Amino acid sequence: MSYSIHKLPEVPMMPRLCDNRVGYFSMSVMDYSRPDQKAAERCFIARYRLEKKDPESPLSEPVKQIVYYIDPNTPKQWVPWLIKGVEDWQPAFEAAGFKNAIVAKEAPKNDPDWSPEDARYSVIRWLPSTTENASGPNVHDPRSGEILNAHIQFYHNIMTLQRTWYYTQAAALDPRARMFPFPDSLMGRLLEYVVAHEVGHTLGFQHNMKASSYYPIDSVRNASFVKRMGHTPTLMDYSRFNYVAQPEDKIEVADLVPGIGPYDIWATHWGYAPIENAKTPDDERKVLDTWAREQDTKPWLRFSTSGTFGGDPGEETEAVGDIDAVKATELGMKNLKRGMQWLEQTTVKPLEDFDELSQLYDRMVGQWRTEMTHATNIVGGVSSQEKYGSQPGPRFTPIAASRQKAAMKYLAENAFQTPTFLIDQNVLRRIESVGEINRIERAQAGVLSSLLNDGRMSRLVEYQAMAADQDAAYSLGDMLGDLRKAVWSELGSGSPKIDAYRRSLQRAYVTQIGNKIVPPKENEQGQGFPGFPQGRGPQAPPPNSGEIKNMLRGELRDLDKELASASDKAGDRETRLHLEGVRAQIKEILEPKQ
Repeated sequence: MSYSIHKLPEVPMMPRLCDNRVGYFSMSVMDYSRPDQKAAERCFIARYRLEKKDPESPLSEPVKQIVYYIDPNTPKQWVPWLIKGVEDWQPAFEAAGFKNAIVAKEAPKNDPDWSPEDARYSVIRWLPSTTENASGPNVHDPRSGEILNAHIQFYHNIMTLQRTWYYTQAAALDPRARMFPFPDSLMGRLLEYVVAHEVGHTLGFQHNMKASSYYPIDSVRNASFVKRMGHTPTLMDYSRFNYVAQPEDKIEVADLVPGIGPYDIWATHWGYAPIENAKTPDDERKVLDTWAREQDTKPWLRFSTSGTFGGDPGEETEAVGDIDAVKATELGMKNLKRGMQWLEQTTVKPLEDFDELSQLYDRMVGQWRTEMTHATNIVGGVSSQEKYGSQPGPRFTPIAASRQKAAMKYLAENAFQTPTFLIDQNVLRRIESVGEINRIERAQAGVLSSLLNDGRMSRLVEYQAMAADQDAAYSLGDMLGDLRKAVWSELGSGSPKIDAYRRSLQRAYVTQIGNKIVPPKENEQGQGFPGFPQGRGPQAPPPNSGEIKNMLRGELRDLDKELASASDKAGDRETRLHLEGVRAQIKEILEPKQ
C-alpha cells in the first residue's frame, strides 16, 4: 500500500453545473439554501482547473498545464505513442481557448522527489497483467468537481485485445492486420487510440454511445468524409474500427481508427471554455444552454439520452453506422466473411501451437454475435434526444413498425440460420476435437436472449397500447410469432429434416422461454432493464412480467401444436426424436410437477 496526502486548494474552483445533454462525469450535493420549496440537488461536472495566463487573448497558455507522466516501466517503443495519445486532445482545448493545455512527459529519471505513487502527479501506469483492458479514473475535489489527478491503468495485454479487435473488424481493409504480431506502426497507433480514450475519461468525459448513430452509412463509407469527420463523432463511443467500410471504398488505413471528433471538440469547449463575467455557476447557465442547443441543428453533437433504459438502438456499444444497424450489419458480415480466409496465415507459426488461432476464431464468432445483436435493438426500440423544457418535440419516439419488421426479417434470414461461413473444417480440426455446435448455439442464443429481453418485450406491449392505430403497431405478439417462424421454419415442410445446429438453436429457444415463465431459483426476479447512472434519470420501471408470461405461454402452446403435427412427418429419426423431446420439455414448463 502507498499513501499520498496533499492539501486541497485554498480557494475552490468555481463549479460548472451539469447538463444532461453533455456527457461529463459529475458530483452532486444537496443544497438547502435555495428558494426552490424543496431540497435541491445541485450537480457539478468533473473537470480540471484551467485558467488563462492572458484572459484577454482568445487563445492563451494555461496558468497550469494538465500533465501526464509516462510510467518508466512502459516498453520504450510504445512511449512516443502514449505521449501522442495524450496530446491528441490539444486541438479540443484550443477550441476552448487554451494553447498547449495538455501535455505528456516521460517520468523523471533518478529524481528521488518524484514517484508514480505521488498524488500530485497524473501517471499512465503500465501494469504487468494479462488483463485485456485499460481504465481511466480520476480524483476530484468534493467541493467543486475540480480534477486533481488521474492514474490511467494500462494493462499489458490490452495489446492482445486491440490486435484481435482490429483483425475481426479491419483485416479486410488493412493488409497489416493479416499477420501476427502486428508491425509496431500499427500496434502503436492502436495503443495511442486506447490512451486517448482513457485520457478522455480522466478529463471528465463519460462514454457517449449515441454518437455513432448520426452519420449516414454512405458517409461512413466515404473516404473524404471519414478523413474529415471520422466514422464516429467522438473518441468516447465504443465504436472501434470501421467495419462498415468496404475494400472498394478505398478508405486510408489511418482513418479506420477513431480520433478526436467533432463531439469531443464541442464538449471540451462546453465544459472548459471560460464564460466572461460569470461569477457563480448560475451566471453561466444561459450561455451553457445556448451552447447545448447546437445539438438541435448538429445532431452529431448529441449525447446519450437519460431514461432510455437500453431502448434506443442508436446507443449501441461496439457499433459502427448504427443509424441503420441492419445495413451496417450486412456490410460488417461481408468483411467478417473475408476475414475468415486469413485466420491460419495470420496466427499459425511453425514452432508454436494453435492457441492464437483458437482465440482469434472465437473472437470472429463473438463479432458475428455482436453485430447481429445490433439489429435486435431496433425491435421494440425508441429514438431519442435529450432535451430541456423549452426545446420543442418529444424526447422519445417509438421506432416505426416497418423498421422493426425489416429488422426481424433480416434476423430470421441471417441470425437464425446457421452461419455456415464460420464453420471452417481447416480451422476447427486444428483447434479442437468437438465443440462447434455448442459454440454456434451460444452465439445464436445470445441474439435470442437480446430479443427476449424483458425491457424490449415491455416496450412492445406499451407502444402498441399507446399507438393511435394499435393494429398497425408492431406488437409483442407479432414479434414472438415472427421469432417462432424463424427458429422453427422447418415445421412448414412436408417432411421436415432438422440438422444438429438447428436442433441446438431450437432447444435454446424453448429453454429461454421456459426460464422467462418459470425463472430459475437463483434468478427469481427475471431479467430487468439495464440500470442508469445515478443522478442522470429515473430508476428503471419493472418489466410487465404478467403480460410477458401470458404471451410466452401462448407461444409454447402454439408451438406444441405444430410439433405434434410435424412429428409424424419427420424426415429422419433424429428429427422425430428431437420434436418429441421438445414437446416433453414444453410440457414440463407448462405443467410443472408440484
